Amino acid sequence: LKNILKKIEKISLSNDSLKILKIALLTNAYPPTNNIDSQEFINYKVNFLLKNNDQELIKNFLLNNKNVTGNNKLIRNYIDFHLLDGNLDKSCELLYNLKNTKSSIYIDKFKIYCLLNDKKFEEAVLNYDLNKETGLNDTFFEKIFNILIGYNQNQENLISEKSILNFHLSHKSNSNFEYIPDEKTPKYIWKYLSNYNLLESMDDIDLENQEKILILEKATHQNNYSEKDLLRLYQRFQFTFYELLNAQEIFKSLKNYRGRALLYQKLLLTGEISEKVTLAEKLKKSMEKDKIENAY
Repeated sequence: LKNILKKIEKISLSNDSLKILKIALLTNAYPPTNNIDSQEFINYKVNFLLKNNDQELIKNFLLNNKNVTGNNKLIRNYIDFHLLDGNLDKSCELLYNLKNTKSSIYIDKFKIYCLLNDKKFEEAVLNYDLNKETGLNDTFFEKIFNILIGYNQNQENLISEKSILNFHLSHKSNSNFEYIPDEKTPKYIWKYLSNYNLLESMDDIDLENQEKILILEKATHQNNYSEKDLLRLYQRFQFTFYELLNAQEIFKSLKNYRGRALLYQKLLLTGEISEKVTLAEKLKKSMEKDKIENAY
């Protein structure tokens, strides 16, 4: 069985085959016993669910298999996924349904935040105090908790990138929250900023800020900005009539990002199909050269 599963991992399954595999792995049946113990098989199922990333399937598995070793990985995957997607209610709904499930410190903190968000302050305080007694020692979370429950005001710009929950708490505890991502910013924070409409508008970007524009191009390559946003930025650059007329030669002497903007504007202006294709090809090659080809 283990050899079969290893082979399956290397295959790109059709939808029908994947459906059969889900049934075979996740149906409530006797686990295999020949050279594989039950925990090893459970671990395989958990890893399969994480890799497959079917959030509805993860939810159903958790609700029907409470207190299975390894569930905390699935719970965190599910609640983080929906928090990142802007659907906190889905995260909290699952945690409420798994009330008596063994959990981790991260999940316990998430439950407390859900209670605060739902204005269940007495229950939130009770859960917080119980967790403090059983080992919760998190200075950042303690400060945020006191702010959200109304004990203190946010007099310092508390920002933590340690986890999706921490970054969300940073945002929600500060009415003047502002965060400027850079090249080292984790991908999940880019996604959070995008989903919560916290990214700087392309219309506000300083065109003289070379570093910022290069970061935005790379962010587009990493799917953190849409290609349409980047193209809108390219349209904002100012070029002379002479530069636009001779774009295919002049772009070579410009900084790479300005050259790409020139090529794109020329592509929009020309009506000749063969020239459009040539300009598009040059634009693509310029992006490939700078290793941002996914932005094309």
